[in-house]
Amino acid sequence: MKAWASVPLACIAVAAFAAPAAAGTPPTKQVIGPLHQTLTDPTACGSYGVTWNTNLTVTLWTFFDGQGRRVKRIAHIEEDNTVVNTVTGLTLRDGPVSFVETTTYDAATNTRKLIFIVGTSADVRRGRERLVDRGPILIDGQTGRILWSAGPHPLRELLDGSFDTSLALPGFCHILR
Repeated sequence: MKAWASVPLACIAVAAFAAPAAAGTPPTKQVIGPLHQTLTDPTACGSYGVTWNTNLTVTLWTFFDGQGRRVKRIAHIEEDNTVVNTVTGLTLRDGPVSFVETTTYDAATNTRKLIFIVGTSADVRRGRERLVDRGPILIDGQTGRILWSAGPHPLRELLDGSFDTSLALPGFCHILR
């Protein structure tokens, strides 16, 4: 019932992000990557740690207002990653996954206002077990706080109030045990 009460907020957010930027400077497109990043926390799970090797490519569109100021970015992110138990060496594939992250900006201050993410940002399988982080989620661009979400978000919920991705590492503990 709680999820249905949030549907109007989600519809408003989708409409705001779907609206084109005001006429002016045409949008730009960049392809960034492949990028590689390794995050490690040796004590994420108490007696063992987690290493998250991320490999991603980003297709990024940036939109501007009539004065040439950035107002929105749409990033299509494709990842194929691994997560590793640092003691046993157990390595599991995370992906491939794909999601779209739309960020709106205050044109006058060039600061993030809202971040709206749709898609699957993590998908790890071990036998019949599965860790999935997916579904729409709306985040405050200044604080990183989750404003609204639908779907399982075990990793993103660990980031609530932060943009530090390494805070998600304990979310992999149960599937790497």
